[in-house]
Amino acid sequence: MRMSQLPTLVSDFFDFLDSPVWRAWPFNAGYGEHILPSIARMAFVVLIFAVIIIFLRILFGPNGPLRDKEMDREADEQRATERAALDAQLSRGDITEFEHTLRMKGLKD
Repeated sequence: MRMSQLPTLVSDFFDFLDSPVWRAWPFNAGYGEHILPSIARMAFVVLIFAVIIIFLRILFGPNGPLRDKEMDREADEQRATERAALDAQLSRGDITEFEHTLRMKGLKD
């Protein structure tokens, strides 16, 4: 492609984007319209992504039907190990009762 054809190519590209089919595309530059329709389209796209994320969280989140049970078992074992280490630190006097309580709250299920 020659550099002399670049302005024509760019002009044709913007004419293509200005066609009525692409005016409703949510990621356009917003030429010739007010800001509210652009904001509404962006909010709609955010809503779609939020629904997808929530759907995946339900499926693969804690106690989800498609979640790998091995992950839950490993997490339970790790929490039990950390609780035992905290109890040992408390019995040795390395941490106070208050610190023990705070750290145990962080390890709750």
